[in-house]
Amino acid sequence: MNRRDLLAAGAGLTLTCFPFRLASSLQASDERKHASDQGTARHPVLVRSGFTRKPNGADERAPSPSGMFDTEVVRSSDSEGRLAIFVFPPGDHHPYRGAPLHVHHEQDEWIYVMTGEFVAEVGGERMRLKPGDSLLMPMKVPHRWSVAQDSHCGAIHLYTPAGLMETEWASVAQSEDPKNQEARKAEFEKHGLTLLGEALNKEEIDRTL
Repeated sequence: MNRRDLLAAGAGLTLTCFPFRLASSLQASDERKHASDQGTARHPVLVRSGFTRKPNGADERAPSPSGMFDTEVVRSSDSEGRLAIFVFPPGDHHPYRGAPLHVHHEQDEWIYVMTGEFVAEVGGERMRLKPGDSLLMPMKVPHRWSVAQDSHCGAIHLYTPAGLMETEWASVAQSEDPKNQEARKAEFEKHGLTLLGEALNKEEIDRTL
């Protein structure tokens, strides 16, 4: 094929592809417009420092109370159920406290350490987490984590998809009576988790450091 024929063929290919590209672009535009017309348009979610999303899912904010698992910055309703994100400023995690051994049946859990240190156990493997470290705890893999020693940790926790994690820890906190293990197990099951054992104790944590 000579140069003139090659250029002609290339021009024909470009012109042939153009209607397809234009049609695809118009279709995508129509789909976005349809989604907007149906009320499914996405909006940014800004949460100022020291505030949290309200438990009822409303757009209003309320000052974050002191304690564990209380500062949610992205709710399930914000992300169409894809994720829930909690940010815990330093001091919200208390020394030698953490999550009991459990397994998620519906979501992955991810943690990023901002300050202090954690000890985590995932699938029987125990590890130490320092500031800047992150850890993915996959669904269906038993895991637990605790704050190390007297460290007042700060961390980010992410769950995807969100599932019922927004209400899980508040419900569990109300059923922490060690004499009523059946109630604790029932709360975990209600939220798509299975309680398998206790949290790491002081000796287990210290041995990992």
